Amino acid sequence: MKRFMNLNFYELLEIPVNATSFEIRQAYRNVLSIYEEDAIISDAFFTDEERSAILRRIEEAFSTLVDKGLRAAYTQKLAETGVIDAASLEKARPKKAGPIPLFPLKRKGGLAAVSARVKGRIEGEDFADVSRQILSKTLISGNDLKKLRKHVGIAIEEIFEMSRISLKVLTAIENDDVNALPQKFYLKNFLKAYADLFNLDSRIIIDGYLKNIAVLNKR
Repeated sequence: MKRFMNLNFYELLEIPVNATSFEIRQAYRNVLSIYEEDAIISDAFFTDEERSAILRRIEEAFSTLVDKGLRAAYTQKLAETGVIDAASLEKARPKKAGPIPLFPLKRKGGLAAVSARVKGRIEGEDFADVSRQILSKTLISGNDLKKLRKHVGIAIEEIFEMSRISLKVLTAIENDDVNALPQKFYLKNFLKAYADLFNLDSRIIIDGYLKNIAVLNKR
């Protein structure tokens, strides 16, 4: 929690300092969905008081960065204190066309059916064998997690619907895409939510996955 509150606004929304308005709004939408009341991650990690503090911080970040004047002053302050590299502000980024909704479209129903299917499959002996093999590993890869998901018979889009983890992040996790993975603070939360969906020991999943990523980073 302390680490989260110490992130600057760009780190909080996981965007570069020269992000476009489009990217700011998209990032705000994604991060906000993680910490709303009905999000699995939010319930698993934070009290109501902590979640409220996080949401206030997110709102503060968004309202500052989406306002041209406030953003300029805030960014200048970060540059002056050495938090960010001022030179990075001058690097041009291609603009993305088209507006993006501030909030995601209402999701379709059917989550109860998906949840029931997941519950039924993870109670089977065949799933116990697969999960036992993975949990016994020192290094747990994204492919291991994908194997679990496919064994249960659900699509990655259904994981998104149940966990509120974005498809981009889920894909990065399952593909061990080191360059596309979120910051460790978020990653650990996402891995816990993923593990909890399949009633697995999240501590083992998180530890094994981070160890595997550390090995990949050394290559």
